[in-house]
Amino acid sequence: MTQIKINGDYISKSEEDFNAQGENIIAKLPVYKDVLALSDEKVAKIVKSIQDDKALSEKKNIIKAQSRSTTKEYEIIHNECIKVVRGLRKELVNNPNCTPAVLEDFGLNPAQRIIDTDIQRPILDVDLVSGVPQIKYKKSVFDGIRLFCKISYGSEEKEYEETIIRHIWKDSKARMDPSKPETRYYYAYFVYKGQIVGQKSNVASITLEAIK
Repeated sequence: MTQIKINGDYISKSEEDFNAQGENIIAKLPVYKDVLALSDEKVAKIVKSIQDDKALSEKKNIIKAQSRSTTKEYEIIHNECIKVVRGLRKELVNNPNCTPAVLEDFGLNPAQRIIDTDIQRPILDVDLVSGVPQIKYKKSVFDGIRLFCKISYGSEEKEYEETIIRHIWKDSKARMDPSKPETRYYYAYFVYKGQIVGQKSNVASITLEAIK
């Protein structure tokens, strides 16, 4: 048996361990200073470098902890502030003296954008989850998709379609013949107010292996 010896770095990788390593060096320098003929200036320089590093490490960790705490506090306060602003808009809308121009001046009119449905197309992603094909897509402003599937097993084929209103859907339809491998090809169109709109999606496929 051939053995290979690998030398590890003597510098501790973790911040906590390195700080402990530095404290040990500071404690041992006075012990070996004279034996090793180390000057006072050399020892002072080493000690200062280690202490400055540790002080900045501690400062960084304090700021990081404060940042996490502040972030959590902000999320709570921000959510409350959003409720207040929404309440203000509701009051303004119900105020007979408030005109659309006033709402616009407050910046409280919902932003509107135009989506050309003719150029929109779903992007399908299919994975095998617990032995079942799972289709995912981004729903966007549409009601869902009209999903088309072609199943190929051996020399035979079968097609079906399904309206999907969730952005994740599992195709739990029974296998045509569990003893044969089966490939399913999927494509879709967006559906808006009961009508198919936009362009054909990408074709996503997945193969289900034969069950022996």
